[in-house]
Amino acid sequence: MHSLSWADEILVIDAHSSDRTPELCKSPDVPWAKKLRFIQRPWEGFRIQRNFSLDQASHDWILIVDADEKCSPDLAEKLRALMETPGGPPKRAYKIHRTEYFLGKPIHYGIWNPSYQDRFFHRSGVRYVNDIHEYPIFPEKPGIIHESLIHSPDFAPERFLEKMNKYTSIEAKDRVKQGQRTNWFRLLGAFPAMFLKNYFYYKAYRDGMHGFVISLLEGVSRVVRHVKMWQIQSEQEAKRGLDQ
Repeated sequence: MHSLSWADEILVIDAHSSDRTPELCKSPDVPWAKKLRFIQRPWEGFRIQRNFSLDQASHDWILIVDADEKCSPDLAEKLRALMETPGGPPKRAYKIHRTEYFLGKPIHYGIWNPSYQDRFFHRSGVRYVNDIHEYPIFPEKPGIIHESLIHSPDFAPERFLEKMNKYTSIEAKDRVKQGQRTNWFRLLGAFPAMFLKNYFYYKAYRDGMHGFVISLLEGVSRVVRHVKMWQIQSEQEAKRGLDQ
């Protein structure tokens, strides 16, 4: 939160985390203590959590920063300059560049890039949609800010696999719900298709061994998603068999 100490308000929406988040946020000794508002509410999904935060903010201009991100000094300077522009920022919303990391190395290629996130906007009329990979609907086309959010410099395979398990479960349910199906061919082709796409088409090889490992992990992620889709399909077919 130190990287946001320049903001007028720091609003933390906490889903009853079990780490030291509440303790750190409620500490009266931190420099930003008077600016921070800490709200706990049960986790109901990304979209609902985001929209709740928009409703709770005290100001109309919002910068969304996740727990594993921080605002770079260049970005902080850029945002302050926009807010000091006579009449306010020229645009009502902006996409912000995000620097992605893997094992301490900034990643410049592959499907992780270019990474521009819908994070700075006037909240009037804005709502988030989608339960995973949620995004806000803006009333007009957003501008672009090239100064960066810093995303998880310590991001490692353990974190990737943890997120993969969580997200692939949600994605599999959503895809089956939308009528998509998997089969032997898609299960077999998911890994090589994703690996080759990331490593060669999106040039992950330019990130060296880091790009190679990310390509492997992304291939595994696609296989896991299809396996979970197959599991859901099998359970649905078994249920239909019992109902007949």
